This record gives sequence, C-alpha cells and structure tokens, in this order.
Amino acid sequence: MSLGRSHANAPPEGVTTSTLLYRVPFFDTDGMRIVHHSNYVRYLELARVQMLAEHVAPYEDFVAQGLHFAVTRCELRYRQSARFGEEIDITCWIDRLRTALRGPPAGDRADRPRHGRRRRTPGSHGS
Repeated sequence: MSLGRSHANAPPEGVTTSTLLYRVPFFDTDGMRIVHHSNYVRYLELARVQMLAEHVAPYEDFVAQGLHFAVTRCELRYRQSARFGEEIDITCWIDRLRTALRGPPAGDRADRPRHGRRRRTPGSHGS
C-alpha cells in the first residue's frame, strides 16, 4: 500500500488498485498538528476495506458469512508527515494472498495446552 502525496512505493504494473482520499482531521494529530504515527495503520485499514467493497464485496458480507481477512504483517516506512487539514491519498493493492484453515485443524482438542500452558477445565487442579 502507498500512503501520501507521492507514489514512491507504486504498485506493480497491472495490479488492481483502490485509492481512498482522506482529509486529516484535527483529532488524528498531535500538538504540532502532525498526524500521530499510530494513525497511519488506521488509514491503511480504511483503504483495505474500501478496496474490498470496490472490487470484491463489502466487508460486512464476509463477516456475515463468518469470514475475516487477517493482516499478518504490516510494515511502514515514514517518508513525510501528513498534517491537519491536508488531503492525502491512500492507494491499496493486493501484494500477496494466502488462505487459512477455518476452525481448528483436524485432531485439535479444545483442552490441549496452548503456548506451554495447561488449560484448566472445571474440576481440575493446578500442579
């Protein structure tokens, strides 16, 4: 995804893109009227949801079917600050698409320990 005024990180040629125009509100900024760094990930999410709506289906349709698109990695390189009142364009495209299993894998048990911890069940005692 590309966020900002210039397209230094342009999408590969031929891919489907979606661009969201966003005017930076005051509450997205710090005391110097510069967008707080944490808000850029929110902007990317807005663009991602818009891209689905424009090219596939509204995200609500997927949720109604019990489907979700998990972001498993997000990496940002800040090149220039956005400021209160500026209109920025956020361009989104699919770089890589993977699928995941729905529900636990076969043979997975609800009482199996997770992350090295034993899950307690009613009537069990810690050791």
